[in-house]
Amino acid sequence: MVALDHYTLGYLTFVFMNFTMLSGAFIFLSKKKNPWIKIHTILAIITYILMVITILIVR
Repeated sequence: MVALDHYTLGYLTFVFMNFTMLSGAFIFLSKKKNPWIKIHTILAIITYILMVITILIVR
């Protein structure tokens, strides 16, 4: 089982940040923008929550 320490949360945040940036690029590159906007919004919210949790654990 994986423990949720600040290292694991940091790596998860980094991965979600990369996915968020990639989905943002797909918004500009694709013709169907609506699904990518929804995916981007969901990923951005998850990333923000993970960042806040990581900061609170490290403090």
